[in-house]
Amino acid sequence: MNAVETRELFMKNHNIHPDLSVSQKQIHGSVIHTVTPDEFGKVVLNSDGILYKNENTTKHPILIVRVGDCVPLLFFDPKTQIIGVAHAGWKGTVRHIAKEMIRAFIGSGADAGNILVLMGPSICQKCYEVSDDVAIQFQKEFPNNKTQSKVEQKWHVDLVEANYQDCKDLHIDNAHIDCNKTLCTYEKKELFYSWRRKTEPFGEIMGYIGYTG
Repeated sequence: MNAVETRELFMKNHNIHPDLSVSQKQIHGSVIHTVTPDEFGKVVLNSDGILYKNENTTKHPILIVRVGDCVPLLFFDPKTQIIGVAHAGWKGTVRHIAKEMIRAFIGSGADAGNILVLMGPSICQKCYEVSDDVAIQFQKEFPNNKTQSKVEQKWHVDLVEANYQDCKDLHIDNAHIDCNKTLCTYEKKELFYSWRRKTEPFGEIMGYIGYTG
């Protein structure tokens, strides 16, 4: 069974209608796209974040984000009923995709104090070794140094911490941010696929958010 077939079976088992799902051709950037009803059931090109505001139509989308070791970000404002998902790899993180999504929510009528953020499983800092040039970019964008560490002359970065800092910088309440750094996609091989475990077959983690009823 290939990736598309697996995804379709998962969606069927979770009562996600394919004509309502919206996913992305993710580009490892920070572009946020606002979904319109004519895009339900389609793949959005050239973005790593998508959002939708409930317009009281009869049909509402399921927004999908796909990751290997990157951070899947899910956003929701219960007051305005805006939903969003974002794919935060290292490139999207240093481009502050979490901030871009929050700003897009605010631009659509949300208040930062109401926004809820979920950070799904991703690779942990201990397992995420990066090149010197990537570490330099993190040092520039996150100068408090909580996102970078050096172990045996190798740089490691913390994607979850970086996205957490961005959420806090834009006044997301700490109680509204749900993340668990112990859920490392690389270490927890009994639970997750990992792009960096190259000796094993690779699959994806799929995060989704949508409306009920």
